[in-house]
Amino acid sequence: MTEKLDAQAAGQEALQWVIFKLGPEEYGVVATQIQEISMYSVITHVPSMPKFVKGVVNLRGRIVPILDLKERFEIVGGEGLASARRIVVALFGDQLIGLIVDAILGVVRIPPEAIEPVPPTLPKMDAEYLLGVGKLSERLIVLLNLDRMLDDMEKRMLKDSRVGDKAAK
Repeated sequence: MTEKLDAQAAGQEALQWVIFKLGPEEYGVVATQIQEISMYSVITHVPSMPKFVKGVVNLRGRIVPILDLKERFEIVGGEGLASARRIVVALFGDQLIGLIVDAILGVVRIPPEAIEPVPPTLPKMDAEYLLGVGKLSERLIVLLNLDRMLDDMEKRMLKDSRVGDKAAK
């Protein structure tokens, strides 16, 4: 409780979050990490990648690895319209990575006092991938920590998958 009051006293502004669906739930990432949102397109398979790495796409001359967040977090169900699927292109350090999501719901501001710490009993995801849970009216939005979503080995594998990146420029 004192953390909330300290945040309010410091005058922290509400951050903007890009909100999207994965299965039946709503998730969000800080908007400043998002480069763009694009239509779901043909993905070129790259061998020897983890199952959740679907391959790469050519995004205006840059080779971008594509991850399926539902597979990464082992989320099942909630299959919506294929036409609603999008690729959220996010910045992970100095690397662009595309994230497949079921649908984009919009961009919202969530004040710091409306963000609760991660409940220890939250299923299906490791708490280190989460920044917290945002409360908006009757909605709960799981807020992802993109910087912690990939382990070091996965980051190296994704960097290696961009070998054609320089050639594409």
